[in-house]
Amino acid sequence: MFFDLQNTEELSDINFDIIIVGAGAAGITLAKKIESSGKRVALVEGGGEEWSDISQDCYKGQVIGDPYFKLDVARLRFFGGTTNHWAGWCRSFEEIDFQRSYLGPEYKWPITFNDIERYKDEACTILEIPSDFKDVSSADSNIKEIKFQFSPPVQFKEKYLKHIKLSSSITLLLNANLVDLVGENRSVNMAIFESFNGNQIKLSGNKIILAMGGIENSRFLLYMSQKHQNHFFDDKLPIGKFWMEHPHFTMGKALVDKKKVPGFYYSLNTSAQLSNRILNCGFRVEHLHDEGTKSLIRDVLCLAPRLGSKLVKLADKNLVCGVELRAAWEQAPNIENAVQLDVNSVDSFGIPRTILRWHKTEFDRKTVKKSVDEFNRWLLEIDGGRIQLLDWILNDKEYPENDELAGYHHMGGTRMHQSTTFGVVDANCKVHGSNNLFIAGSSVFTTGGHNNPTLPIVQLSLKLANHLII
Repeated sequence: MFFDLQNTEELSDINFDIIIVGAGAAGITLAKKIESSGKRVALVEGGGEEWSDISQDCYKGQVIGDPYFKLDVARLRFFGGTTNHWAGWCRSFEEIDFQRSYLGPEYKWPITFNDIERYKDEACTILEIPSDFKDVSSADSNIKEIKFQFSPPVQFKEKYLKHIKLSSSITLLLNANLVDLVGENRSVNMAIFESFNGNQIKLSGNKIILAMGGIENSRFLLYMSQKHQNHFFDDKLPIGKFWMEHPHFTMGKALVDKKKVPGFYYSLNTSAQLSNRILNCGFRVEHLHDEGTKSLIRDVLCLAPRLGSKLVKLADKNLVCGVELRAAWEQAPNIENAVQLDVNSVDSFGIPRTILRWHKTEFDRKTVKKSVDEFNRWLLEIDGGRIQLLDWILNDKEYPENDELAGYHHMGGTRMHQSTTFGVVDANCKVHGSNNLFIAGSSVFTTGGHNNPTLPIVQLSLKLANHLII
């Protein structure tokens, strides 16, 4: 069943088993999985079938701190969500990502690696990728070659819109924006939605899931906390806090032996991360065009003519190449990095807009510096190449503002933790203190790993769906 609230003047209020707010990767995965149980599901999207100025305007906000992207550019607000423009990079968490409690209680997941690993094959089928992520490492090295899989990429709108419109157990509502919750005794009994032209519908449901995105989940919970205090969940939850991204920056250039450095993606193994007391960091070894390689060799010829002459011969035989080394790394969960409400600006529904406070800490700098040191040491040990580091990383200067900056990966804010001091949801993604309000998506990540978030978003959504239908 399908309705567009924008074009429907009269729509009867309906009761559902489960109401899912948000039709991105998390919301659509949940709806499709729950559909097989026969439960009545409402999948509600604030935008329409296509991008629109009026919907995208709700995502406008301000960033305070380090340079970052405009918030209404970093995500999409229509059916399919940000899968409508994602690049398809896929990798799941690693076991070490769930074993960071030695760094502090805020790092402790209430679930294990195996709790989401069991959903990897199913999630990979949804994303149309192989489920093989076997890394290559040697016992005497701190560096391992890692594997990503690349989705076509699957755009959830193209893959699922027609099916969901025709589903007998899923009711899809578009242009229906969540504006309020109604209930009592810590239970949400009804959700109120409004279109851009003022049409309104009230949906009753036994369980409500917010799958609105890695910023919007926090924003709406903060709004509900402001409006209703502790009516629906515990007060003083760290809503919006411990928000995380993946910093992305260029480290430098290098000439590498193609036989000794055959891969494109590398990271530190578990023992190296533990011994350095740092978080996860991934490296992309991006091959330069011939002219880029020749330019690096010319630099070497000026400084070391004999070595440069050797490199010229190796380059002619296609045995050496120039590369650009880029890093994307895990950011520490920092309580100061947070989604907040802007008391001076509201969207078209009267909901305060977002203020995102984001900055990189000294710990974040330590993670990438130690990781680069280990990677450089490995290259020297195997005589695989030399890195010409950029000045900002070599001499601890400010991060460049003309680089990638980050990965558009919005994580944390409604994070999973057994303690209400450090988390907003429990191991089953239920908001602490609530009887029936759940959160889905990357906002529940306790830590972020260095992996792209889409695959684990789908894994955790399948886990939540399984919990709700048992």
